[in-house]
Amino acid sequence: MISRYHADGLSAQGGCPGPDPGEARVGTGTAHADRGAAGLDWSFTMKRALFSRVASAAAAAVAFATLLWTGVDARADTDAQAQFDYGLSEMTAGRFATGCPALEMSFRADPRPGTLFTLAECQLKWGRTASALASYEQYLAVYERMSSDQKAKQGQRPSIAASQRGELVPTVPRLTVSLPAGDWPAAAVVMRDSMTLAGPLLGEAIAVDPGDHVVVVTLADGRSKQQHVTLANGERRVVVVELPSGPEPSAAVASPPQAPPVAPAAMAAEPSSHRVWIVVSAGLGVAGLAVAGVTGGLALADRSTASSDCTGAVCRTQAGADAGNTARTLANVETGAIVFAGTALVAAAILWLTEPSAHASTASARGFSFSPLDLGGMGARW
Repeated sequence: MISRYHADGLSAQGGCPGPDPGEARVGTGTAHADRGAAGLDWSFTMKRALFSRVASAAAAAVAFATLLWTGVDARADTDAQAQFDYGLSEMTAGRFATGCPALEMSFRADPRPGTLFTLAECQLKWGRTASALASYEQYLAVYERMSSDQKAKQGQRPSIAASQRGELVPTVPRLTVSLPAGDWPAAAVVMRDSMTLAGPLLGEAIAVDPGDHVVVVTLADGRSKQQHVTLANGERRVVVVELPSGPEPSAAVASPPQAPPVAPAAMAAEPSSHRVWIVVSAGLGVAGLAVAGVTGGLALADRSTASSDCTGAVCRTQAGADAGNTARTLANVETGAIVFAGTALVAAAILWLTEPSAHASTASARGFSFSPLDLGGMGARW
């Protein structure tokens, strides 16, 4: 006989409604589904928080690197301004041999049209007519590419430059270096002052500054010969290269080829600087360390959560398993960031150790301050 308790769905022991097998299965499935959804929601929340923290660290690192780059750019502009101020003061004092090279260095560091125009004026006053002509022509070419607003700021400079160019063209000396008739030795090098002449430059009338010039031909066996020529304003000269005479040196007594002499009027070039790459490498290193620090801290936090919830590779909750996986991922990111930061910092150290010394004129130029002068457009770099 069926018991009344079972027929009514009640427990025989407690008189309470007994569990229906179908309802138990449905309820159990819902509980598992709720725990899975909670685990997925927790995992998504942690990943979003992790991404937010890493993105914040990366943004801070980029901001720091940008600040360093801005500082380098400001320093370069300060050096260019110091060179300009020094060159302008030397120029107004009539010391063109020091003033013009300083202006040229300022233009190389920060190519502004006002600096180029002032350099042309200095070269003209120094008597370097070919150099002045080239600078005036370069300034006018830059002026043609300016916008209307930029052109308005140039004042009388364009008209002065055009006038000076017209007067200089017929007065600039021109020197033609040509090869002799007959066979020319292979691998022979022809130079005028510090400039190598080859191809169309040989046989071409090239504008040069008035004064002394040296033409040198160097053969493959090391023999060389110099030819000196002096030109005055408006003079045209042709120099036919003369080959070295005498027997070829034997292999036992062969001497290395002599370096061609540099023209006395050649301007000293400013040494190349590594400072931009030093700052960039150091900034990347600091950024890498910042990312390593953030990810390392997050990894420790997740590792602590996983340790309290897991035994070996078995975790009691989904949250513990997710924390363990996240900790391993963050640890890998931290290791990569440390390796990247170390490489960048080592590169910065190497660049710093190989940084060339600044030229003496550059160091002395930093002691002067800017004072605009009314020199027909020569008192400002713009």
